[in-house]
Amino acid sequence: MGKQTFSQTTYQTECVLQENVGAVTFRIWDRKKGSFYKLEAARKDAVRAILFSGISKSSNCSGAPALLRTEKERTDFKSIEQSFFAKDGPWARFTSASTPDKAFSENPSDPKLAVFQVAVAREDLRKYLEEQKIIKSLSTGF
Repeated sequence: MGKQTFSQTTYQTECVLQENVGAVTFRIWDRKKGSFYKLEAARKDAVRAILFSGISKSSNCSGAPALLRTEKERTDFKSIEQSFFAKDGPWARFTSASTPDKAFSENPSDPKLAVFQVAVAREDLRKYLEEQKIIKSLSTGF
């Protein structure tokens, strides 16, 4: 079984809004898939970004580390990953309605790029991972 690395991801994210209630909104796209990038894939990729990459600091976002920080946490998540990202898996409850982002104009000459805005309930996802014993509770050790 090969080790998953971040270089295998082809999607890109930009943090649009980070809320105090633990939600984060990403602008997300995939240059490799272009206009074939679909909403469900964008929602799953936004959850993956929270899990594996974290939130990059931007003018609207203070940033946050990935929820899965250690090799053990990533390995433990692998044991539930397939069922987590299944068609009716738990992943869907951590994203809210997503919309195509027509205002995205990094490259206006490329209308074939599908770009979405996806909100992820980061704190709810963190609590779920704690319940699944994938990550330790923030209060552990105090």
